[in-house]
Amino acid sequence: MFSNCSICADKFKNEIENKIINPTSLIKWTLWSTSQQGRAVKVDYEGSVVECVKILSNKVEQFLFRVFIKRQQSSCFETIKSNTTNKKCLIQVDYSENYGIIEQNESQSTHWSRKQLSLFTAYVWGNGSTYPLVIVSNNVAHNKYTVATCLERILTRMQILIPSIEELIIFSDGSASQFKQRFLFKNLSILADKFKISLSWNFFASSHGKG
Repeated sequence: MFSNCSICADKFKNEIENKIINPTSLIKWTLWSTSQQGRAVKVDYEGSVVECVKILSNKVEQFLFRVFIKRQQSSCFETIKSNTTNKKCLIQVDYSENYGIIEQNESQSTHWSRKQLSLFTAYVWGNGSTYPLVIVSNNVAHNKYTVATCLERILTRMQILIPSIEELIIFSDGSASQFKQRFLFKNLSILADKFKISLSWNFFASSHGKG
């Protein structure tokens, strides 16, 4: 996966580059690109096969690295999931997309100014069972403060569902505004002391959360 193996270090060259039948043939391909407005857009290109393969070869190294990380983390996640007990549990947390409140026969002005609810979701594996949980809130801010409050509510509920719990392994995506920042880890130490439980946090590879 890192092209350090003597057997497959030149795999792309041998399997792709050296097997081009007609390098001057004109083809079309599409790539995701970032527009001036900062949005991801599809851009169409046209050129020779050699040009396309050269662009592809520059992306292979990063792609394989991402795939390796994703697979290793996924394997770790599945291993922990299959070894949970009534004392050692696994939980995955994330914010869902805000829920828009729709009213029947709403007026036009209401249609364009709908209220929203925030959904903090959690799924727990432990004690031979699974427990889907969700916290519904009219506070639609997804920040360190709302995360801290939701975690406290979740842990309170878990001690009711699984009273014998001693260790909780947490997985989430790497959102910096919600989870991947120093305030969460400080709060984690406080929650571990408050609930007398061992807590650890793991992040999935970017854009590869297993929700």
